[in-house]
Formats: sequence, C-alpha cells, structure tokens
Amino acid sequence: MKRDLAIAGVIGILIGASVYWGASALSEWVVTVVHGLLGVALVFGFALFLSLAEIPLMVFSFRQMARSTTPRLLLAGAFGFYVAFAAVYAALFVILTGEAPSGIILVVLMFVRWVSGVFVR
Repeated sequence: MKRDLAIAGVIGILIGASVYWGASALSEWVVTVVHGLLGVALVFGFALFLSLAEIPLMVFSFRQMARSTTPRLLLAGAFGFYVAFAAVYAALFVILTGEAPSGIILVVLMFVRWVSGVFVR
C-alpha cells in the first residue's frame, strides 16, 4: 500500500470512529425504531451486506483511478472517505436499533477496508 493511501486510511478510521462515537452517544437520547431480535438481525445483515459488497467494487474503482491521470490527492481523499464510510453504516444501525455493542462489528469493517488498499497500486 502506498504511503498516501495508508495515511488517508488512518485519517478515515479516526473520522469513522468519531462518527460512531457520536452515533452511540446519540442513540441513548433517541427512540429506537427497530425492536426485537429479528428486526435487529435484519438491519444488521443488510448493513453488513452493503458494507462487504462495496469493497470489491471500490477496490476496482480505486485501481482504475490509480492507473489513470487522476491526481493522487483525489485518490487518497476518496480512499479515506471510503474507509470512514463503514462507520456510517454502523452509526445508522446503532441509531435505528440502539445496539451499540453489535455496531462495533460493523465499525471493524473500516480496518478491512483500509487493508483492501493493498490491492490499489
């Protein structure tokens, strides 16, 4: 992984962690919409599917961007946003369900996304 993508990924992880922290704090104050084990499992499964299905598509896109004349700064910024966006899925899950401990599993996908930067050359 190139150094600029690694740094952008770390910044994305920090931003994503702060987004998740804010959503966890907010979830204590808002009324949850989804109740029951089945509802929580469905929302979790949907968020997990979206977050995982996005990885190969984005890696392909980043590889194409890296091979083209796209400025490296734009590529690094997009990569950082991509890494941080896993926390958006986790934040929505926590706000909808109030299940902050389960949302951490979705947040960990930020690290999977960061490691996927190895395939961008």
